[in-house]
Amino acid sequence: MAKILIAEDNRATLEIFSSAVESMGHSVIRATNGQMAWDVLQANDDIALLISDMSMPEMEGQELIRLVRECGRFFKLPILFVSGAIRARDIAHLLEKGVTHFMAKPVQLQELKDVIMRYVS
Repeated sequence: MAKILIAEDNRATLEIFSSAVESMGHSVIRATNGQMAWDVLQANDDIALLISDMSMPEMEGQELIRLVRECGRFFKLPILFVSGAIRARDIAHLLEKGVTHFMAKPVQLQELKDVIMRYVS
């Protein structure tokens, strides 16, 4: 069982993602903004995957990704980035900055589970 951090400010989406992760036998840590997610990461060495939204209060997803990748401790942490409104060149930029996988909202639950299985052993 892996520990997965979900950073998502929309409560309904957070619950849907959390249920999907938990149905796979993994545990979930929920963060409703980027700053909270960063604080959780700094306090936990055993996060296996970060799932992050782009638009969040207090700290945007892109800033969270920058901090994660600048911190050597999290260099290999897989990051699944989700967003509903993004252009192809923005996706390419995110991948260059260290996002492992991008998914467009609305996310299909089976696709989410497949991506989680790919990055969490």
